[in-house]
Amino acid sequence: MDQSDLVTVYTASNAMLAEIVKNFLQSEGIRAFIEGENQAAEAGLMGLEISVQAPAAQADRARKLIAEHEPHKRQS
Repeated sequence: MDQSDLVTVYTASNAMLAEIVKNFLQSEGIRAFIEGENQAAEAGLMGLEISVQAPAAQADRARKLIAEHEPHKRQS
């Protein structure tokens, strides 16, 4: 895996939470992206999780920052 490849660092059940986590990571200097937001919004697919992704090189740091702010959430 290339260190610039995107990996999932967090999964959310709604777009608002995914956006909050993405913005938090970006404020910490980590490039973050949301995947699956459009699919989850489709009618009948509300059970799909939305992924917050970051470059593999920054994934461990991203997961650690998220865990410090939301320790009860299972990380991907």
